[in-house]
Amino acid sequence: MIWALLLLLTAVLFVILLQPLLKSDDADLDGDSASLQQSENLRLYQTRSADIDAMEITEDEKAALRLELDRELLANANQAQSYSKTPSKALRAGFLVAVVAVAVGATVLLYQQWGAANAIAATALLDKASSVELSDKEREELIERLTAAAKHDPEEIEWNYLLGRLLNAQGDFSQAANVFADILAALPAEAAQDRAATMTLLAQARFFANDQVADEETYGLVKRALELAPNQRQTMGIAGILAFELGYYSAAVDHWKGLYLGMPEGPESQSLGQGIERAASLAAEQGEAIDLSWMERAQIQVFVALSDAAKAEVNSTDSVFVLAKAVSGPPMPLAVQRLTVADLPQVITLSDAQAMAAGLQLSNFAEVTVIARVSRTNQPIAQPGDWQTQISPVATRGTDLLNLSIDQRVE
Repeated sequence: MIWALLLLLTAVLFVILLQPLLKSDDADLDGDSASLQQSENLRLYQTRSADIDAMEITEDEKAALRLELDRELLANANQAQSYSKTPSKALRAGFLVAVVAVAVGATVLLYQQWGAANAIAATALLDKASSVELSDKEREELIERLTAAAKHDPEEIEWNYLLGRLLNAQGDFSQAANVFADILAALPAEAAQDRAATMTLLAQARFFANDQVADEETYGLVKRALELAPNQRQTMGIAGILAFELGYYSAAVDHWKGLYLGMPEGPESQSLGQGIERAASLAAEQGEAIDLSWMERAQIQVFVALSDAAKAEVNSTDSVFVLAKAVSGPPMPLAVQRLTVADLPQVITLSDAQAMAAGLQLSNFAEVTVIARVSRTNQPIAQPGDWQTQISPVATRGTDLLNLSIDQRVE
């Protein structure tokens, strides 16, 4: 940064020291004029030297500026002795253009370096926040630096996004809403997923800024977000809340249904289930009946055993995988239980508790394929030499106990 500072100050010194030359006409300088010029240069030199002494910079920086000032004074003294005429107008104009170019370049360089330093400081604070809680002073500094970084690099939307999330966490919902509104305005129309996520954050900030009072404009915002990204879990949640608060109980159930089906059994799903049942009850009071049979959690009980042929070839320590996969859908298993041959025969239960990925629960599907496999390599993917059996399709609800006898050799 010191070089940019020197470059900028040098350009300013050039303009100050050469100002008398730039203002003179094409007449010859006589001895008195040259003497006056030298006196003026000396006065300016002394003034600038005092200014340098007063600057709040390091001694090395001051020394560099004084050296440059000395060179300019010497150059002007030599010029007064060697030339009896001022430079031509064309030469003066060209020199002024060069000086302006140097000043502009130095300004840009300083702007870039100051912005980079601010971004580095903001990143350091974000890194620290990921491991320890920031103090109040550090949080304030982080907000200030994120704000500065967002203004310095308006095309880097990530700075604004981080600022909005931090303001939300701080409870500054009105400011957060303004930030997310700016982000939404800057996002291109083709960035559907990003726009949907930003709409959701904007709606959430507006809702809390309005003391958790819903309004049609905010609800319309999340509905547009769901049109762009129907499976956004956070969007489904806030959409259900807004619909419920506005008295659209059937719509609230519809929004929460996808969220509920994507949750494993637990306190969170139970709490949401109570909200769904409450919305359905209020809808019934309005004369609208809502079927909640889909809230029954999927569960399949399977009796797993080995055929005589399989028993003759497998070892007691070989892994046994019992899994359910969608009949038509993602290839990833929806529920998996792992046993050993020594555990068989046994009755096991497949449910949402064995889900391998969020949003891919057994309850999301009406029918599945149930597979039981002995793996000689202890890997869930079938390999030659494994033994297995399967049944398909199997209803995920209301199915009696399944009997699976592992009797087919994988070739």
